Amino acid sequence: MLDPKGLFVVASVIVAFHPEFLTKIDRVYVVQCYYMEMEKIITKEIQVKMPPPALQTQQVPMPVCRYEVLDGSPEGPPVFYATIGQMVYHKWTCDTETENQFCMVVHSCTVDDGNGDRVELIDSKGCAKDKYLLQNLDYVSDLMVGKEAHVYKYADRQSMFFDCDITLTIKEPSQQFCDVPMCPDPPRRKRSVNETRLLEDMSNKTNVERRELTVELEKRFTINKEQIENEGWFSSNFNIYQSDVCMSTLGLSTVAFVNLLMISSSTLFLYKACRPSSTTK
Repeated sequence: MLDPKGLFVVASVIVAFHPEFLTKIDRVYVVQCYYMEMEKIITKEIQVKMPPPALQTQQVPMPVCRYEVLDGSPEGPPVFYATIGQMVYHKWTCDTETENQFCMVVHSCTVDDGNGDRVELIDSKGCAKDKYLLQNLDYVSDLMVGKEAHVYKYADRQSMFFDCDITLTIKEPSQQFCDVPMCPDPPRRKRSVNETRLLEDMSNKTNVERRELTVELEKRFTINKEQIENEGWFSSNFNIYQSDVCMSTLGLSTVAFVNLLMISSSTLFLYKACRPSSTTK
């Protein structure tokens, strides 16, 4: 075994001076060649990059939302004129071509008389502010919200304007139900002198612009003057009942004194009117 490794080649070379015979001057040369084996590692760096993924784009149309005030139930006809105490259904819906993809939250709802006197019904978190005006909303489905309420009005105005904001969010693939506002029971609205002309600045931003959603933001309630003048209108629209009256001791004494004074005056007047006139002799 050759060491180092290699290749050994032997060859005989004959040099003849006559083309047909061998002579004494002919020579034979033995040629030996050794090729040593060389071991060398050659490396070459090759950078392999993954092909970029194909970008698939698809424009999803935004839902078209609307706000309706219906008569009594979610399937009732739209209401534009109403009477005080009438049951109506506030309904917010969004229509979309793709199912199970969007979630909606109704918030920042106000009622306005048209002259800047604005009262907040639903706050920026989607919770009711006054249970006598509007309770916490019912989220019927991902894109439908509603609540029943009785009609009310400003004392000196015939028209009312409702204004609400709608926030749309993308529903996660693993999300079964949409997140809805977790609200406590709304308190009763406290009345005060400073609250008679309450103005609130509604500067809350929403995730969806109204002009893109084409949300109908105003519904009007009008009570005609002719309806009020009709006989029996108040009895059919208002509940009139008696209740006990609480009065302080000073007030009760004042009322008793006034009644006693009126009775005494009436008795004295009747006595003078009925007494026969005396004749002079």
